[in-house]
Amino acid sequence: MDNREQVLLGFSGGVDSAAAAVLLEQSGYQVVPVVLDMGGAGRDFLLARARNMASRLGLKLLVESVAEIFTRNVVEYLLSSYSHALTPNPCIRCNALVKFAGLAALADRLQIEKIATGHYFRRNLEGCFKSYDRLKDQSYFLFSVTPELLQRSLFPLGEIDKKTALTLAEKAGYELADYRESQELCFLNGEKYQEFMRRQGVGGGGGEIVDHEGVILGQHSGLQNYTIGQRRGLGIAYPVPLYVVRLDYLNNRLLVGERDRACSAMCEVVEINWLTEVPESGSEITCQIRYRHSPAPAKLNILSRDRVAVEFVAPQFAITPGQGAAFFREDQLLGGGFICSEKS
Repeated sequence: MDNREQVLLGFSGGVDSAAAAVLLEQSGYQVVPVVLDMGGAGRDFLLARARNMASRLGLKLLVESVAEIFTRNVVEYLLSSYSHALTPNPCIRCNALVKFAGLAALADRLQIEKIATGHYFRRNLEGCFKSYDRLKDQSYFLFSVTPELLQRSLFPLGEIDKKTALTLAEKAGYELADYRESQELCFLNGEKYQEFMRRQGVGGGGGEIVDHEGVILGQHSGLQNYTIGQRRGLGIAYPVPLYVVRLDYLNNRLLVGERDRACSAMCEVVEINWLTEVPESGSEITCQIRYRHSPAPAKLNILSRDRVAVEFVAPQFAITPGQGAAFFREDQLLGGGFICSEKS
């Protein structure tokens, strides 16, 4: 009988989940891999890859269907957001409401306390932190996961870099010739999100493109096809580059302007999930407003437990309603929420 403590590992069969399985085994855990079946266009590839890698590791793979909660919490959320001229980040919602919630629910049924994932993220007794590999750090995507779920979670890749993960996976039997990075909107399996939404009948028709004075410069093809800060694809001949400044949902107008008009020094953030005690109002932090954005110095003004105003030291480009905002103090992730408005 295997008396090792069990851990339920979210397992896609990719490099990161394979490396996570190896490290957990090395740490003395009995790994129980589970692939979360979300359905979608890439389902067959994902299931086949997970089964193949689990077999190579000598592990018995479980398959847990989460297609219903994925559709409700991610796909429908995505479609609703774009139809209201918001720019969502579905990966944040997927992590909190599908991946971690789904793993925890299955773990409870199996009477397993610990869950684990292949995220590049660190958690210890002092809190949650950015990963050792800053280029792969995924702390931004995890700010919405509840403290209770994070406390029972293991992140074996948090202390290593991607090169080490590749080496571990290859030694375990992963064929690097088949390696491909996971992509955002993975359920589209390469389809452009505009085409996906068009098939779903989401989004309004075309309307006016205007500048800050209301001068009509052209016609847009539907606000769902644009995002704050976008420069290409506007179809406007103009002496200087123009950027999307605001999506005016009520009037079906696309507001554009020069780059400085797409910069803001303040925004409000709602649906806050705190991973620490709520900071004092006026606390100095850094705030990350999208995945590839470097956290910028800011002051945090607490309006209520689940609503804050962020005042940046310097104006930030393309603060986008619907996107996530993560709060840090040095390397520590304090929590985060979703941008609901922008202020100049």
